[in-house]
Amino acid sequence: MSVGFEFRETMSGSYHLVDAPDRERAISFTIRAVVHDLLRFLRDRKAEIAGEVDVEGFADHRPMRGSLTIDPLLGKELVYDFAFPDNDDRKLRFFGRKSVEFLRPLATMTTLPGQLLGPAGEVLGEARLRFDARSDLAKWLRSFKPT
Repeated sequence: MSVGFEFRETMSGSYHLVDAPDRERAISFTIRAVVHDLLRFLRDRKAEIAGEVDVEGFADHRPMRGSLTIDPLLGKELVYDFAFPDNDDRKLRFFGRKSVEFLRPLATMTTLPGQLLGPAGEVLGEARLRFDARSDLAKWLRSFKPT
C-alpha cells in the first residue's frame, strides 16, 4: 500500500497577451495536488494536479490537469505545467516556475511567473500570479491530508 498526500492551492493575478502588453487581464487557478506514492515523490518530486482555471478572455471556469514539480530545496523551484480547454475547446497550456531564493523565501514562494501557451505551443501571453499568504496560508496548511 502506497502512502501519499494531497493539498489545495489557489493562485491569482494578471496576464497580458504578447500582442497587447499594455492590457492586463485576470487569471487564476485552484488546484488539488496529489502525491500517490511518497517514495516515488522523493525521487521525481512530482504531484498530479487537477482543478479549475479562469483566464479572462479565454477560459471561464475550465477544468485543468497537469503536474506540479515541488523541489524548493535541491532544484530551488516549483514548476506548474497544466493543460486546459479554452472557451472554444482549443487545448491551451500554462507553464510557470517559482524560482526559490532562500534570502527571499516568502516573495519567491508566493510569486509565480508563467506563460499562456497556444495549441501549437506558441506563447500567447505572460502571466504573474500570487499566492496570498496573508489570507490563504492557514487554509492551505489545513488542506494537507494523507492519501
